[in-house]
Amino acid sequence: MGRILQLVVVLLVLVQAPLILSGPVRPRPKINRFSSQARPMKFILRSVVKGAGRWIKDQIMSPSRGRQEDEPDNSADSAGFFIFNLSIGTSTPQEIPGILDITSQLVWSQCKPCTTCIPAATFEPNRSATFSRLPCSSQTCQSVVNQTCAAKDGPCGYIATYGDATTNTTGYLSNDTFTFDSAQVPLVFGCSGASAGDFSGASGVFGFSRGPLSLVSQLQLSWFSYFWASDDSSGDSFVQFGDDEVPRTSNSRSTPVLTNPLYPDLYFVNLTGIKIDGELQRDIPAGTFDLRANGSGGVVLSTTVPATFLEEAAYDVVKKVLSSKIKPKPVNGSALGLDLCYTIQSIASLTLPKIALVFDGADAVMHLKRSNYFFRDNETGLDCLTILPNRGLSLLGSLVQTDRNITYDIADAQAPQLVFDDAGAAPPVHSLASLSMALSFTVWMVVLF
Repeated sequence: MGRILQLVVVLLVLVQAPLILSGPVRPRPKINRFSSQARPMKFILRSVVKGAGRWIKDQIMSPSRGRQEDEPDNSADSAGFFIFNLSIGTSTPQEIPGILDITSQLVWSQCKPCTTCIPAATFEPNRSATFSRLPCSSQTCQSVVNQTCAAKDGPCGYIATYGDATTNTTGYLSNDTFTFDSAQVPLVFGCSGASAGDFSGASGVFGFSRGPLSLVSQLQLSWFSYFWASDDSSGDSFVQFGDDEVPRTSNSRSTPVLTNPLYPDLYFVNLTGIKIDGELQRDIPAGTFDLRANGSGGVVLSTTVPATFLEEAAYDVVKKVLSSKIKPKPVNGSALGLDLCYTIQSIASLTLPKIALVFDGADAVMHLKRSNYFFRDNETGLDCLTILPNRGLSLLGSLVQTDRNITYDIADAQAPQLVFDDAGAAPPVHSLASLSMALSFTVWMVVLF
């Protein structure tokens, strides 16, 4: 490409100090599994990848520098999302669809009345007997950075921004009961009265980061996992979580989850190398993917950014090796916003080089399928690498995570682990006895333009 796309990590920063949620010990759901609705992934990915050149620059903010106020910011024009329903309120629980986001902590839903409504299901507080607003004087509210309290005894208002100022929501923090099968759990969540941006049918965002307001923290989960099935997969997409033993198979591998001192809520991992056709790429400089003491560098995971980004020193090596192994001449990929592209016809009969990501840990190697790193678009006739360069931070997007079970083992806060399976392997399941909290919710991938 003519220039390196600079990632900037834009975080929904809500809590600075440790947050203590008051009240009795909460009942925790044993197992909750949200099953998928079949939807051809190829149509979703085509739109996702075509928008890459528009949104990727400012979708993630580099830990080494924040975006200056006078910098142009045109991110989030297109992104792939994973949506599922949660049941909120009592009397008549309301099914609210939200985006699974492992990089933010706030759980929020659009609420009535709303001054600027997005086209989605809207939570109605007056239909729930257990709904209440958090006052500005509450400890929870005092920990929120972007609060908009008009009075000490008034509701705790907030402003949450995703990607850039054009994708945002405002509302007030609330308490209500969330139902997980037979367990009813009081949770803090955001009730938004105005939102901007296209959330493609979602009524809000369900934060799964390590922050104290996330579902992970409030439910005191031991683990959560998701499985995104591609079109040619025999499995179904789902997200599940619980407080029992982490589900594993004989194909499961694990690597430590690292804590970034600048962004402790995010999930970083130690990528130690990359293999192409089984050969470790030793031309990638040692320490390229290291998370440094000042919080710069490192490798972060995302469920809302589809493409993968490698530090440019590593990307240059990967691109060079792939180009040398794929004999047809590359073509211009600007129609998709991608760098290394070929015509579909020129490589249709070829077996592409196999890529594997090597992580810290015993045999912690993630073998990628073709669909994890190449995208074929019949409309443009292009077949492109869905890996792009960046300076500093590297990011593993949702495409490299498809067709494998990804589990976050967070039972031990001092030694969390990322557990993953081989691509195409059957995801781990629990016995019928342990599936005491099995739910049947709809989960699907959507596209935000």
